[in-house]
Amino acid sequence: MRNPADDWMKLAQDSYRLWADSMIVIGMRTTDMMTGRGSNRENVLMVTEKLQANAELAIKLATGGLTSPEKTAHKAVRHYRKRVTANRRRLSRAKPR
Repeated sequence: MRNPADDWMKLAQDSYRLWADSMIVIGMRTTDMMTGRGSNRENVLMVTEKLQANAELAIKLATGGLTSPEKTAHKAVRHYRKRVTANRRRLSRAKPR
């Protein structure tokens, strides 16, 4: 039998990882902007991907047959973690000087 507290602990851990990766991405983007290594393309991407991710999540939540607040929260955190992790990896690659 599953312990409901385990699901909430997983949600807490995933939320923490989302927060930590988000802070890393914000730091990398801010550093790139301040040092002149950022690009207009990256700045536009930063804004448009947020709008796109929010719209996609709204559609997922509206059509997902959600059965509980916990499942809704898990779905939202997973949705954003995929994108933030991809950004962290992409921004971590070596940039030309």
